This record gives sequence, C-alpha cells and structure tokens, in this order.
Amino acid sequence: MICDVHCHVNLYLTLDQIIEEALNAGVNKIIAVGMSYIGLKRIIEISSQQDIIYPALGIHPEEVKMNKNIENQMESACDYIKKHADKIVAIGEIGIDHYFIKEKELYPLQEKIFKKMLELAQELALPVNLHTKGGEKQVFDLLPSYSIPNVNIHWYSGPEKYLKEGMDRGYYFSITPAISYSPAVHNTVEMVDIYHLLVESDGPVKYKGKIGTPAMIRQVIRSISLIKNVPEGEIEEQIYQNTRHIFPKLF
Repeated sequence: MICDVHCHVNLYLTLDQIIEEALNAGVNKIIAVGMSYIGLKRIIEISSQQDIIYPALGIHPEEVKMNKNIENQMESACDYIKKHADKIVAIGEIGIDHYFIKEKELYPLQEKIFKKMLELAQELALPVNLHTKGGEKQVFDLLPSYSIPNVNIHWYSGPEKYLKEGMDRGYYFSITPAISYSPAVHNTVEMVDIYHLLVESDGPVKYKGKIGTPAMIRQVIRSISLIKNVPEGEIEEQIYQNTRHIFPKLF
C-alpha cells in the first residue's frame, strides 16, 4: 500500500480523475492538508465524500500574506479544528516560511500562528505536517518546546545539519516528485535513512510544468530505490510502515 502524506486535493479541478489514477497506481490513501482559513471546511467536505482521502487541518505560513484577516480568524479556525478532531489525522500544513514570504514585518505573526498550531497539535495529540522553507532554524528551535506525537517535514530542501538533527529527534521527511530533477531533494534522500522517509505529491503543484498528482508517487518510490540501492518492494514496505507509525489515524 502506498500513501500520499501531503496533497492539496481541494485545489484539483478534476478530483475524481485524480483519485482514479491514484488507485490505478497503487496509492490507496491520501492525506489532504489544509492551508487557508476558508479551505478548512472544504477539506472536511471532500474527505467525507471520498474514502481514499483523510483530512489534516492547519494554517499555512503563507496565509499571513494571502489573508489580511487571518489573525482575527485564528480563534475560529482553532475551534473548527477542535470540532473535527475525531476526523483529522494530523495538524498541517503549518510552519514557518522566510523564502516565499519576504516581508519581515509578517514574521512575528507567522511565528504566533505556528505556535498556536503546535499548541493545538499538543492538545489534540496529533502529528504535524510541516513547511520549513527558509525557516528551518526557527522551526527546529521551537519544536522541542511542545509534546507532539510525531513530526513530518514535507519537501525539505534546507541545510544538511537539520536532516541529521531531525533523524536524531525521530522526525520524518516526505519526498516529492521533484526527486527527478532537484539536487536538494536528491540529497535529502541520500542523507535520510529509509526508516525516516515518507512520500508525497504536494499536488497540484507543478513539476517541470506537469501538474503533480498522487499517482506520481509510484515513480518517487522507484527513484528512492535507485538512490538507496534497495529493492523497490523493500522501500515501499518500509515507507508504508513509517506511515503507519507517524499517522496511526490513517489506518
């Protein structure tokens, strides 16, 4: 069984087709991560209609730029997440971003929202699905202050030192289809042992102009197999076991 642990299903225009392709490729479970305040409800709606899709709710760090009202909406967002705690498998996508968000005056609000999301994950005893682009140090500095069951860092491309530190802490790193061309993603796979790897599409983000889909994960596993020089079946089985460990509510 293959699980896509990080996908923005609410952004696809032809979701039924995407799901059919995923099942044909052997992808049987998809974690739908929330990003925006208005997207939380849609994630829950879709997951209630599709057996293959499991919801994760959170506020993305880019929301501080995209939504001028997000600070005032945080209490409502947290209440909504708590209300649906029995349905969700993780808190995410959450984190810190200093790469796409250049306005430094927005950084304090980003940190405030991130801390609120970590508090929520701790309160609900849920794992987190993290975005760390450009904010790796801040994220790694903050995480030890919270008691969170498990941590997944999606599409990591930051400093190498945090890969080792993350493994030492028991964190996981999910690999995207960018493995086919990105030196940073290739390096992550080289450095992280197979016991701390997961796979994701991050769809519908584009890879070399092609819309990312959960079905692409089959090729991601093949690529990991080649880099690690470990049989594809063994990689698939280990990643499946990793996924069961970090996201137990998925099963």
